[in-house]
Amino acid sequence: MTNASRPGATVHFALRLAAPVLGTTIAASAWAPLAHADDSIAQAAKTTDCAMYDKYRLRGSETAIITTCDTLSPDLGGLRKSMINSGWLVQNYSSVTESYDLNHADRDVPQTYSGQRPTFQANTNFTITYDLSRVGFFGQNAQFGAQVTWNQNSYLGNGLRGAFVNQLSIEQEFANSRVRLEYGFYSIGAKFYGAVLGTSTAASALGPTSGLMYEAGVVTGGFKPTPALDLRLYSPSQRFYNHFGMARSTSPRGFQYDSQQNPTGLSLTVPGAKVLYIDEVGYRVMPKPDQFASWIRAGGVYNTSDYMNYKVGRPTVSNHMVYVAYTQQYTQPDPSYPVRGLYTDIKLDEAPSSRNVYDKDVLFSLYSIGPFKARPYDMATFGYQYKWISPWTRLALAHATGLQPIDNSQTYTLSYAFHVIRGLYFNNSLSYTNHPVLVPQHPATLVWMSTLYFSF
Repeated sequence: MTNASRPGATVHFALRLAAPVLGTTIAASAWAPLAHADDSIAQAAKTTDCAMYDKYRLRGSETAIITTCDTLSPDLGGLRKSMINSGWLVQNYSSVTESYDLNHADRDVPQTYSGQRPTFQANTNFTITYDLSRVGFFGQNAQFGAQVTWNQNSYLGNGLRGAFVNQLSIEQEFANSRVRLEYGFYSIGAKFYGAVLGTSTAASALGPTSGLMYEAGVVTGGFKPTPALDLRLYSPSQRFYNHFGMARSTSPRGFQYDSQQNPTGLSLTVPGAKVLYIDEVGYRVMPKPDQFASWIRAGGVYNTSDYMNYKVGRPTVSNHMVYVAYTQQYTQPDPSYPVRGLYTDIKLDEAPSSRNVYDKDVLFSLYSIGPFKARPYDMATFGYQYKWISPWTRLALAHATGLQPIDNSQTYTLSYAFHVIRGLYFNNSLSYTNHPVLVPQHPATLVWMSTLYFSF
C-alpha cells in the first residue's frame, strides 16, 4: 500500500495554535483587568516576572514559542530569574498523542496510516537561548538558540524516533529590527508560509509529507533540521516585508533516509540533497485593541536537487512549488486581549505534476481563539483540505501495481484545544478523510486523535 494519511505527524504543533500564537500579545495585555474564569496566564504575569522573560524566547519562527507565563512553573522556583540575569532562558514543551480510526481500523494488514491501528506518539523539546547582545560582537539585538528534541512513534510512517539537535542557530536584528538575519541549523519551513496557523489541524489528516512545501524539499516541523540562512527585510511600518532563505534540501528519498544520513541533526550534507531557495513577500498586521490581525503572503521554492520525474520515469534536475496564503481576524470580543476572536486561514499551493505526488491543494480553516468568555485560552477549529493527485503519479502507480490509484483526497476536521490549567492543554480532534491511501483504494477513515500538551 502507498500511504496518503499520517495524522499524527504534525499534531504536536497544535499547542502552538492554542497558545503560543497568543504569546506575542499575552505579555502586553497581562496586566489589563480580566474577569475571566480562566485567567491563570494573566495571574502568573502579575505574581511573577514571566512576562519579562518572553523577550528571551527562541526567535525566528512565524509562530512564537509558548509564553513562559503559560507554563506549569513560570518562575521554575527562581531558576528562570537567576538565569535571565545572566542572559539565559530555558523552556520545555512536550506532547503525548494517541490516534485511532473509528471507521475502518484494521490490525490484520501492514499499517499504512496513523490510526489504522492504535497509534502512539510522544514528543519533547528542550530549548535554551542566550542574549548575544551582552557579547557585543553580534550587535545590539542578537540571540543564540538551541533546541534538543526527542520523538517516539509506534508507527514509523508517522515520524521519527530518537533524540537529535533540532536547532542550533544565531539570529541578529539591525535597523530597529527591520533587518533580521538567522543562520545555523533549523527547520526553515517554520520561518515561512505560516504552516501552523489554522490549517495545521486540517493538514494533520494527511500528514506533513503530503504538504507541497515538504514535497519541494523544505524541512518542516517534526523532522531533522538542515543548514540554513534566511534574511527578512521590513518596511518602516514593519507591515510589508520580503523574506528570502536558502537551505540544504531534505532528501528526495524521504524523511527516514534523510534521518539515517543525519543522525544528530547537524550533518552539513546528505547524499542527493542539494541547495534550495525560498522567497516570500507579504503584508502583515498584528492584532491590537480595535485592530484586527491580517496577513497576506505569496512565495515560491526552487530546489536544485534531482527528483524522480514520473513523466519520463527517471530522476531529473530540480523541483519547485508556489503558494498564496491569507489569514484574517473578524472579531475582537475583548480589546484587552486582542488576539482573541474568529479567524479564517486559506492556502493555495501548486507544484509540477511530473515531480510530485500531490500537485495542487487548497487548505481552509475557520478557527476561534477564546471561543467563550470564560475560556479565553481555548481554541476551536474547523478545517477542510482538498488535494489533487498528479496524473503522472497515478499513471506510474497504475503501471507499477496494476491497480487504479485515487485522483484526489479530501479531509474534514473538527478540533478543540482545552486549556486545563496553566501549562497544560488537552486537544481532541476528529478527522474524516475520503481517500487515505493512494493505492489500493481504501475506505474512508474517521480518525479520533487526543493529545496532551504540557510545558515547563
